[in-house]
Amino acid sequence: MRAAIYARYSSDRQHERSIDDQVALCEKHLASLGGGSAEVYADYAISGAHLASRPSASRMLEDAAEGKFDIVIAEALDRLSRDQEHIAAIYKQLTFAGVKLITVSEGTVDELHIGLKGTMNAVFLRDLAAKIRRGQTGRVKAGKVPGGKAFGYDVVRQLDARGEPLRGERAINDEQAEIVRRIFKEYAAGMTAREIAKGLNNDGIPSPFGGDWNASSINGNRARRSGILYNEGYLGFIIYNRVRMVKDPATGKRISRPNPPEEWLVEEAPHLRIIENDVWEAVQARKATANAKPFRQRRKPPHIFSGLIKCGKCGGGYTAKGGGYLGCTRHRESGVCNNGQTIKLETVEQRVLGGIQQRLLAPELVEEALKAYEEERARLRKEALGNKKKLVRRRGAVQREIDACVRAVLDGLLSDAIKQRLPELEQELAQLDRDLAALEDDNPLVEFHPQAAAAWKKRMEDLSGALKGIGPDKSQAREIIRDMVDRIELHPRLARGQFDIQLFGSLPGILNIMGGENKLGPKSAVQLVAEEGLEPPTRGL
Repeated sequence: MRAAIYARYSSDRQHERSIDDQVALCEKHLASLGGGSAEVYADYAISGAHLASRPSASRMLEDAAEGKFDIVIAEALDRLSRDQEHIAAIYKQLTFAGVKLITVSEGTVDELHIGLKGTMNAVFLRDLAAKIRRGQTGRVKAGKVPGGKAFGYDVVRQLDARGEPLRGERAINDEQAEIVRRIFKEYAAGMTAREIAKGLNNDGIPSPFGGDWNASSINGNRARRSGILYNEGYLGFIIYNRVRMVKDPATGKRISRPNPPEEWLVEEAPHLRIIENDVWEAVQARKATANAKPFRQRRKPPHIFSGLIKCGKCGGGYTAKGGGYLGCTRHRESGVCNNGQTIKLETVEQRVLGGIQQRLLAPELVEEALKAYEEERARLRKEALGNKKKLVRRRGAVQREIDACVRAVLDGLLSDAIKQRLPELEQELAQLDRDLAALEDDNPLVEFHPQAAAAWKKRMEDLSGALKGIGPDKSQAREIIRDMVDRIELHPRLARGQFDIQLFGSLPGILNIMGGENKLGPKSAVQLVAEEGLEPPTRGL
């Protein structure tokens, strides 16, 4: 009897001996079945919630498909996976390969085990997450830090009266606190985050992660309240539940998503204050002023298409090389691109601006495009509604069939057909839920105002005048044009110095222009379905 043993422990809080214990238990069970030695597949400190993150489990399934063993033995089903979909997939793959699945806890595994134990394991994961959250919430309410260590603080390690470690205690690190105060004072005095980072690096001060400082670690993210300058912990607050972690079903990776402020849990911790109120308010006022400006106005680009010009071969940036010429950065800095051709910045600007005037400043083309766009969006809307109705109907039918199978099992009417059918139904139900969620998450369709074409015509007439030196000033025209362009690709021809230029329009920017005074906000703009560009590209402008 050719056998394989699978073992796994789920976190670094468990010990590697857990693997040895599982293997010993499985070997003893294998001996009782009359088997001999077995190939061991073990995943160390890896969660059982997703199969893609476990290399040994994946290798075991590949070897099963190649016929290298006849049975797989594990301590319990949850060692293979706690996810309903994945445990069903593992069972199907092993059954298709003619491999029997046996666990010490459940014995020979069949379809009923997969359905019922898969549900129980999924409930366990949900309950475990709720218990962890409840414990962290209680810790915050007691004035303790639920996890992690921010720059400026030390973890206090001490024991309680019973000899148990006290968790969540923090104390100010005086040396790091002085660095935090320096950052806040310099920013409040008018220095930029880049200037502050440069000063810290020049003084040999290590960043929170031990390397060099950069602007992003100082600025952070306003929505997530991350970074040095947004951390309210320096005011003496403990804030919990700013983000929630969700697992991508396709990759198994944990992704953080911000929670609304009303869901945050905030507790005062005066002993952790590092920054005084007046300094904090001065910094936040300056941050608010900077964030109120449209992104592209916060730092004026060196030229009209700065940051938008890309190499058509490698996708890297085309930047100034000297003498008014542009060259591929990746070719110049690392040599990973073989595009060594250069082009005059003036040539790129003339050709792109000419293409914009020819292709986008023609009102009749815009009216025709708008009409076609509305027709296509109407078709897609109708199609999406039809798909949703079909999915909802099918989900209802599957749920009813599952309920009937469960009632039959409870009534003692267990059959091979039910054993086979129940896991298939649960897997289909899970897929239907994902499909419905995907439809709900789809970006909303864009509705145009009836006067959109007229608004576009007026704005383009103003822009055309600005490009010729009349009407609105050129700085305004510059910003309008940058909003209209997503990227410019330079494709070198065989003849040196000759290029094809592809211009990709930015639909969010164009829609904002069409909106006249009632512009779509930045949040709405980035949610547009066709955000990636306006096709087809205008080749050879």
